Amino acid sequence: MPPKLRYEIYLPTLYNDKTPIEAKKYREIKNKLRDKFGGLSIHPASIQGLWVNPTNKQVICDNCFRYEIVVEKIPENEEFFESYKEELKGVFQQHEIFMIYTEINWV
Repeated sequence: MPPKLRYEIYLPTLYNDKTPIEAKKYREIKNKLRDKFGGLSIHPASIQGLWVNPTNKQVICDNCFRYEIVVEKIPENEEFFESYKEELKGVFQQHEIFMIYTEINWV
């Protein structure tokens, strides 16, 4: 089986001004990823993130949902996620979206 990558996307529950993000946005993302890759896992339990803003050194605490997608390790998929991260920054009005990938072996 060809190598796979598991992408984890952490999506915030609040905009920077602390107003809740509309549920419609999460549905649209879920549908887009499902349609493009055939499936994904969503962890609806909130994950608390803690980080220091490098500009003003303020400690930020936020809650996120985690979406996981397993895809083939091919350049087209890697390029998609690099571009999609920038799109998500705009959708959620964030300076950063925490997104990581890990090479996995599928049993």
